[in-house]
Amino acid sequence: MSTTTQITLRTAVVLPFVMIFIITIGVIIAVQKKSYEEMVVDISDKQLSSLTDNVTLELNKFLTKPFEASLALSHSIGYNQLYTPGNTTQIEQFLLSSFRDLYQSIPHLDVIGFGGENAEYTGFRKEANKGYTLMIQDDRTEQKLVIYRGQVISEDVRSVIHGYDPRVRPWYAPVADRQVPMWSSIYANADERQEITLSALTPVFHDDEFQGVVVTDVKIDTFNTFLNRLQQNTNAVVFIVDDKKRLVAHSTGGSVVSWGTPYSKKGDRLLAVESANPVVNSSAEYAESLGLYEKQETQHFTVDINGERYFNHLTPYVDQYGLNWQIGMAISESDLLGKLPESQRHSWILGIVASLIGIFIGLIAFNRIVAPITSTADAAKHLAKGDWDSHMPKPGSIYETSMLVFAFNEMANNLKASFRALRTQLLYDSLTKLYSREGLIDTCDTLDKLDGTLMLIGINKFRDINDSLGHYKGDQLLVIISERLRSVFSNECYLSRIGGDEFAIYIPGPQDKEQNSLTANRVLQAFASPFVMEYESILVSISVGIVTQGPDQNMTLWLRNGSIALSNAKQELTRISYYSPEMADVSRKRTLMLSKIREAIENKEFIPFYQPIVDIRSGKVLGAEALARWQSPSSGLVSPLDFIPIAEESGLIGQIGEQILMQACNDAVKGIREGKWDTEFHLHVNLSVNQLSQPDFIETLQKVLTISDLNPSNLTLEITESRIVDNDPVTIQNMQAIRELGVQIAIDDFGTGYSSLAYLHKLPFDCLKIDRTFINKLTPNDLDTSIVAAVINMTRGMKVDIVAEGVETTEQAKMLAQLNCHQAQGFLYSRPVPFQEWPSNLG
Repeated sequence: MSTTTQITLRTAVVLPFVMIFIITIGVIIAVQKKSYEEMVVDISDKQLSSLTDNVTLELNKFLTKPFEASLALSHSIGYNQLYTPGNTTQIEQFLLSSFRDLYQSIPHLDVIGFGGENAEYTGFRKEANKGYTLMIQDDRTEQKLVIYRGQVISEDVRSVIHGYDPRVRPWYAPVADRQVPMWSSIYANADERQEITLSALTPVFHDDEFQGVVVTDVKIDTFNTFLNRLQQNTNAVVFIVDDKKRLVAHSTGGSVVSWGTPYSKKGDRLLAVESANPVVNSSAEYAESLGLYEKQETQHFTVDINGERYFNHLTPYVDQYGLNWQIGMAISESDLLGKLPESQRHSWILGIVASLIGIFIGLIAFNRIVAPITSTADAAKHLAKGDWDSHMPKPGSIYETSMLVFAFNEMANNLKASFRALRTQLLYDSLTKLYSREGLIDTCDTLDKLDGTLMLIGINKFRDINDSLGHYKGDQLLVIISERLRSVFSNECYLSRIGGDEFAIYIPGPQDKEQNSLTANRVLQAFASPFVMEYESILVSISVGIVTQGPDQNMTLWLRNGSIALSNAKQELTRISYYSPEMADVSRKRTLMLSKIREAIENKEFIPFYQPIVDIRSGKVLGAEALARWQSPSSGLVSPLDFIPIAEESGLIGQIGEQILMQACNDAVKGIREGKWDTEFHLHVNLSVNQLSQPDFIETLQKVLTISDLNPSNLTLEITESRIVDNDPVTIQNMQAIRELGVQIAIDDFGTGYSSLAYLHKLPFDCLKIDRTFINKLTPNDLDTSIVAAVINMTRGMKVDIVAEGVETTEQAKMLAQLNCHQAQGFLYSRPVPFQEWPSNLG
């Protein structure tokens, strides 16, 4: 160890504690920012609420006076019976005196008028010179609307409007319909000015008889003037929208009338989102996107406009006469708080600068401290990648880090030795001393070129051998097999054990197909003779998958292709198969089908179809076999040949079988209750060996019977003879337990398996089903010597039912009847059908 002066790690890390100061600054900034935000929200809410209340009060005053004038005028006209059909002279004089003497002081009251039941109209419009313009339509004007330049009838006519009918105007029709005071919708006047107007409307009655409507008009432009003064005093942008989201008034100047847009026709009022003012436009768009206009309470929100934050209130304004408006109020952060936001940003910038300086100083100091630790970490990365010759870290000037470096170097040296031992264990199979799968891949991928032949050798049914011999002897057998393989292949070949019962041999150098076939047959010949272990001779059957072409320098893909070829070889009679790309397609299709089967199981797409079992002599239906069918929503009815073999190989047949069993039992109960099947009906359901060999199968069966409420005596479980393992104690135990439950057992496809009396006496069963292949071979000439006759005679004393499968012709049924076979099943009677399509003639 170096004798240079060293300091402790405790001393070395004091300087980085400057970071605490930086963290403190950050916390202060965060707390300050949070407090600032809370303050801003509170101030904006109070300010905007106050402004909104002010606008509401002023708006109430603004609208109340014109409405009160309308109410007073309508009452006086009705009470004093001023309305005379066809002549509005009295009302004309009354309106003029009222406008001049009583309502001259209301600056925003623009027009006072009356519309009668007979389409009369009289009214006065205020002019800029404080005079009044008379507007009349009655018998005196021959029912034309005449607008005079003065306040009396004269020759000085401003304009004449033909076809004017006040009863269809928006200020008349709603009141005539409902006959209550109300505000009109905002509309354009019919006079020559066509100004945008809001009218206070009041019906006129005499002796409860409706006579007409008094209207007092308020010019919309006067709203803008009022709101503009408010903005000048507070810098708050104010806008009012109606229930159609169109602008009523705003404080930003300019007209609310459209000159033509994609959303508004010329002369219509602008939608709030069409406003040229960016504050009104953005606030309206935000409120509309969130549906705030429909809320019945004040909504608070913020929007960013050109980099500045605006605080918004949207408050409903509703009165008793039908107004349903929204008052929008927006104020910018700078107008709300003055220079406070700028000062806040400056303080944050100062805090961040101070923090960065502290971080910079801390990094310089800490870098010197952790340099040895960093170099140690780099060395560790090299070791992790297998670079055992990388430079080791050097100790620094700090005592603790020097101790760490010395300890690491010592550990690295020990790891080098251990790694070499572990690599040997990884690359070689510990049992056979051949290459492991990883060893074969690692070794072959370092070759200049993969241009040879790969053979995968799989031991057929090694699991059965392992179960019968025991695992210890099974391992010893693998050792003997590996020695025999060594004797077949030269030293230039790479031998490996890539799985429990699979070996792989890579033969370098090009080989033609004849040479490969000779080598494969030599391997098969080597396994033709039995393997002797102690006092036992064991015959081992193998399959060989061969790959002659593959991606260069990628043994992993060669092995994958070899596995596909080996799987195909196990289906071939020769037990040898060469890989071809089509096999990969088949494998992918099988994998895809497997995935679809799993999905179909989850979606319960497997349903039972039923084929009747009948009494040959009487034709009576004794039962039915439930056959699994796949009703796919996308592919329709899938053939059992497409999914049953894959389901059996993958073990999914058990789950399918459980679904079919449950549905079939439910259907049987339903069929018996509905009278479709009689009470002695026998439901036959196929049972896979996968299900039968499960220790918990009896519990599952009891659960199905309980849920479906099916009498056990109505159920028969069919087990394929060739699939029964007679030395499996769980299978035999489950078969006995099935019969103890009262459920019967049928041996299916009888004649294709062991088919001996000695074998049959070991199994508990109630019914034998003779395979269709034997039924097809029946002829009248050799009827008595047929296999069917032999089976019937062989089981005559066993008191079991015999069912002939695959009966398709009447002649076959007659021959079976002659042989005293009483039950049959096949297309002669019915094809398999869904429960709901069960033929009515079968009963």
